[in-house]
Amino acid sequence: MAQPTTMYIHIYMFSQVVIRSPKSMADTRSPSHASLSCSCLMSVLFLTLVTTTTGCMEAERDALLAFKAGILDPSGRLSSWRRPVDCCRWSGVVCDNTTGHVVQLNLQNAEAYYDNSTVLGGEIGPSLLSLTHLRRLNLTQNDFGGAQIPKFLGSFGRLRYLDLSFSNFGGSIPPQLGNLSTLRYLSLSSYNLRIDAGDDLQWLSRLSSLTFLQMNFVNLSTASPDWLRAVNQLSSLQQLYLSGCGLTALPDSLSRVNLTALTTLDLRGNFFNSTFPSWLFELRSLSYLAISNSELYGTVPAGFGNLTRLTQLDLSGNSLSGSIPVDLWSLASLTTLDLSHNSFTSPLLPQIGNTTSLSQLNLVQCFLVGSIPAEIGRLTSLTELRLSGNSLSGRIPAEIGNLSSVTQLDLGHNSLSGLIPVEIGKLSDLSTLDLSDNSLEGTISELHFVNLTELVVLYAYANLLTIRFDHDWVPPFQLQSIKVDTCDLGPAFPRWLRSQEFLTDIDLSNTSIKDTLPDWFWNSSSSTIMDINLSHNKISGVLPASLESMATLMLLNLSSNLLRGRIPVLPPNLQALDLSSNSLSGSLPSSISSQLGYLFLSHNYLHGSIPSSYVCDLQQLFALDLSNNQISGEIPRCRPEGSQLLFVNLASNKLRGKVPDSIGYLGNLQFLHLNNNSLFGRIPSSLQNCSRLAVIDLGNNKFSGSIPAWIGQSLRNLQVLLLRSNMFSGHIPLQLGRSSNLQIIDLSNNRLSGSVPHSFGNFSAMISASKSMASTVSNIMDFALSSFVASESISLVTKGDEFSFSTILRFVKSIDLSNNDLSGVIPPEIGSLFALQTLNLHDSKNNGRHEVIGNSGPIIQ
Repeated sequence: MAQPTTMYIHIYMFSQVVIRSPKSMADTRSPSHASLSCSCLMSVLFLTLVTTTTGCMEAERDALLAFKAGILDPSGRLSSWRRPVDCCRWSGVVCDNTTGHVVQLNLQNAEAYYDNSTVLGGEIGPSLLSLTHLRRLNLTQNDFGGAQIPKFLGSFGRLRYLDLSFSNFGGSIPPQLGNLSTLRYLSLSSYNLRIDAGDDLQWLSRLSSLTFLQMNFVNLSTASPDWLRAVNQLSSLQQLYLSGCGLTALPDSLSRVNLTALTTLDLRGNFFNSTFPSWLFELRSLSYLAISNSELYGTVPAGFGNLTRLTQLDLSGNSLSGSIPVDLWSLASLTTLDLSHNSFTSPLLPQIGNTTSLSQLNLVQCFLVGSIPAEIGRLTSLTELRLSGNSLSGRIPAEIGNLSSVTQLDLGHNSLSGLIPVEIGKLSDLSTLDLSDNSLEGTISELHFVNLTELVVLYAYANLLTIRFDHDWVPPFQLQSIKVDTCDLGPAFPRWLRSQEFLTDIDLSNTSIKDTLPDWFWNSSSSTIMDINLSHNKISGVLPASLESMATLMLLNLSSNLLRGRIPVLPPNLQALDLSSNSLSGSLPSSISSQLGYLFLSHNYLHGSIPSSYVCDLQQLFALDLSNNQISGEIPRCRPEGSQLLFVNLASNKLRGKVPDSIGYLGNLQFLHLNNNSLFGRIPSSLQNCSRLAVIDLGNNKFSGSIPAWIGQSLRNLQVLLLRSNMFSGHIPLQLGRSSNLQIIDLSNNRLSGSVPHSFGNFSAMISASKSMASTVSNIMDFALSSFVASESISLVTKGDEFSFSTILRFVKSIDLSNNDLSGVIPPEIGSLFALQTLNLHDSKNNGRHEVIGNSGPIIQ
């Protein structure tokens, strides 16, 4: 029972203050006036007395305690919920000041993003039904273990606000929620909720007072195509969020549009597979429209001119084509426009200059053509301009210097030409400048950067630019990332980099540097630098001992330079190292970061044996290339638990001994190069466990025995098999024909006998010219890390000449069985290999007939 307030003494005391007011005040008023004032004051206080209560209702307090009993509360968020304390003062409980009834239960988990231990869980009991005056229930960001939303929540007749989003409710949404006729706000966003098959969401249409509806990521796939009919009946709806709901239909038209109050429509991440619906242009109150990544296609009709209140439009990640509607540029209120990743093939029209309120414009990868109109300089409110990945041509307009508020300017990956306008130097707020991969030319000087005090990212790579700064120039900015590879930066190493104290990412590869690396570069970079790429220059000298102290360095690429000397102790957190194609000597580094994923040391003068840790302990290692050195000894023997190795190249060294059986534990291996060594013995049978192998090159060794039949049976992904110049004997196993993906096979210069198997006609990769292997590991899977890609290259001998194939390797289709003791006739089945380019049977016992099969058919030589 609510307790009455006790305010009598306060009334008495306050009335005495009024009656005994100073005489000076009383003299200005008549006795009747004073009496009337006192009477009014007493009336107000009396009304306060009879309408103000303290303490919640006892029945509602007991209901809340019963609710708490079923809740898991590991962090004690409900610790204030105890009987001696007024429940209106409990955490998350709000009572009506007039009646004392509980009207709000706010148990959202505000710390969910920072501390998962603060979530509430357990079971929501029906005791809450005693809260008959409840108007607001918020349980968002908790964890109820996949339990179904209680059906009894549909019985709160006065509920106006219900938020159960991301609280790990599961199963189907109870249609009883449609009974909440007074509900104005409903949020059920969840990755685990769905609607039952046959539920057409008509229960939603009964929520006639609803102004806000959010059901992001709820599985509504079974509601298509009826979902829109139900939603369209909510004439009071102002905000609708249905992103990632699996909706599969977006009708092109509606007989009657009732959503005239709608200001926000979010349908991102669905599977509409529909054209752009024309009924959207009748939603004249819209200020926010987002239908990105939803499989829209076709042209966008005119009609945007009707949406005069539109401020944000996101149609990115679809397959929209044709021209960008001209009337889109008439929207004076538009602040954010994202049409990126579509297939528009139109130019940027001068009318773009009319959208002067735009602050963010994203047209990345839209297939835009033509030039950048000078009118773009009128968009002085722009903070982000992204036009990369198109086919824009011509010059960068000087008017771009008028975009005084722009912070991010991305014009990369186009066909822009000419000089970079010095007006870019006027963009004092610019933090990111990307002009990469164009055909820009001329010289970049200090004038281009004179006012760019906020610049932190500079990308100008893959252009025809010359970068020349005064020898003593100190930039006004502090860069974090610079990529200017393929520009002319040399011959001296850029001294101005010494002033850059916060660099994390630097790419000066192929920039014509012909210099030694100064000591200050290693010392100043040691605190922040994470990625260094100085490859394909003519950098000389030795690697410093201080390299070990660069604790933040993760990626280091110094390949294709003139470095000499020994490899020092490497940084402790290195993830990728490429020192290939230098003149380094000494033994291989024995201490290497356990996080290393890429190790490329090929084409040097390194000697000694391979440390066992390279194969046995580096569980994060994806690619290992030690080829073309003077490495000796045996391949390490161990059982590499959990190895991630995909690419192993130990070719052209002085390795000897047998290939260890433990190689079979490299279950992820795809590329194996052991050619040009002194290895001997049989091919270990354990290699058949490496079923993902695409390339095997064991050529120019001393392997013996027969060619295993399991190569064709177990290695079904095999595309290249090179066993030439060994001592293999016996017949060619007919099982090789089961490797239908084989497109290069070289068994030449061995002691093979018998006939060519008829099964060689089964190489389907040689039948069709359209079927081809990938030329690099990165083409087969996501294997590239920054500038680190394990390139696949092989050598083939044709008519006595050796040719190396890398970039065009996937197009090569060849069979070489020459210099063996084969006999018999060429199997007629080989005639069906229409894509076969060379067939070499030289010196084989084939009745003196040597045949080369090309795309035009067989040629007898």
